[in-house]
Amino acid sequence: MDIQIKFDESGRIIPFMNGNEITMNESPFLIFLASAGMCSAVFVRAFMQQRGFSITDVSLTQCMDYDQSSNMVKNMDIIIDLPASFPEKYKNAIKNAVTQCPVKRHLAQPPAFNIIPNLKTELEV
Repeated sequence: MDIQIKFDESGRIIPFMNGNEITMNESPFLIFLASAGMCSAVFVRAFMQQRGFSITDVSLTQCMDYDQSSNMVKNMDIIIDLPASFPEKYKNAIKNAVTQCPVKRHLAQPPAFNIIPNLKTELEV
């Protein structure tokens, strides 16, 4: 299962799967999954812009090992597709910039989820 992350002409970050833009109308779960790649794209865009590099030929691909039986992603790779003109000396630096993504960090150390049913009183209705 792959999600492509692209930048439009204005630099807006857009996730795609199978050529279609991922939106909340399609699937909140896909938006959740795409948020890791989209967060990475924020850091890639900032890295490129801070150094005066164009993001025109930059995209990201989020490759996921998806287990159909458990409906869970087991592994995720973020591939940063850079133009041939990108300086080799910055490869580790851009990788380190992307590791700052808070979405990635939350997935690596997930929070506890608490589901709390709340019954309204007659006064609240």
